[in-house]
Amino acid sequence: MNQPKISVITIVYNDVAHIRATMDSVMRQSYPHIEYILIDGASTDGTREAIESVLREITLDSSLLVGEYPLESSVSRIDDFSKEELENLASLDSAILGEPAPFSIKYDTPSFYLQGTHKDNPHFTFKFLSQKDSGIYDAMNKGIDLASGQWCNFMNCGDRFYTPQSIEQLFSAYKLRDNGDFAAIYGDTIFQLDDNHSKIPNAKTNPKYRMSFCHQGVFARTAYLKRYKFDTSFKICADNDFFTKIYNDGARFWDSGQVIAIYDANGVSSKPNWQFFKEELAIGQKYNRAFFAQFIPKYATMLAKYTIKSLLPKSISLKIQSAYNAK
Repeated sequence: MNQPKISVITIVYNDVAHIRATMDSVMRQSYPHIEYILIDGASTDGTREAIESVLREITLDSSLLVGEYPLESSVSRIDDFSKEELENLASLDSAILGEPAPFSIKYDTPSFYLQGTHKDNPHFTFKFLSQKDSGIYDAMNKGIDLASGQWCNFMNCGDRFYTPQSIEQLFSAYKLRDNGDFAAIYGDTIFQLDDNHSKIPNAKTNPKYRMSFCHQGVFARTAYLKRYKFDTSFKICADNDFFTKIYNDGARFWDSGQVIAIYDANGVSSKPNWQFFKEELAIGQKYNRAFFAQFIPKYATMLAKYTIKSLLPKSISLKIQSAYNAK
């Protein structure tokens, strides 16, 4: 079976507590042709070191590429370092990680880049960039720049795939379709409210006005992402703007009906605020002049719901959401 390469992109900043679970979710996927791209915003809490440590565990040593970023500035294969340089760098890494490290990269550069191939799967590659950014969508755009797969998925830190077969099942189903000229294929995403409560949003929106899925549960054609990128003037809803834009430009979407991902509902965009509503309304109005008049009752209801929910004890609020989802 012809299997396209999938670029899975994870962005993270100072979240060492959750990055391993997200990485494990990607690395355990049964789908073989994955390019895993990690973008770290120059974390200072150990996230950067934790990512590097995990990647070392899975990497074919001879494939490792290390250097500064952008790549033109200074990229070297591990074989290009002298034995003394490797020993010195490994000693530094051992002190930082608290465990023996066979090789390293320079820690005195403002950004760094690693690239390699999985030691047990030549079709699984990774790219890791740690560099300061100007926000979530700037980081996601950096991931797009590095992507070489036919499709991209954004599985950001704290989120994870629903099962180890999520990608394989989705693209097996997609392969069976007669017409494959879709710009985005997607499924459902479970909102993880806490360790004991979760829900699947059951309201499908019209993609003409806003995206009808979560970015964790969608695979977009890389060509579209590279052409348009995310508009970084939006701080919370740039993904909404991107998918609404390409849909109104004639792109086709396919709903697989499968559960694709589990979303950490404690993220930046998961807590509605005035910035969220402001951006949602701006995007809706941008692509549909009558959006404000048509949808203001909906947003007024949403705002009232969130206001009431914020006044309730968290335990009661979670029970109400879970009970509503079970109907």
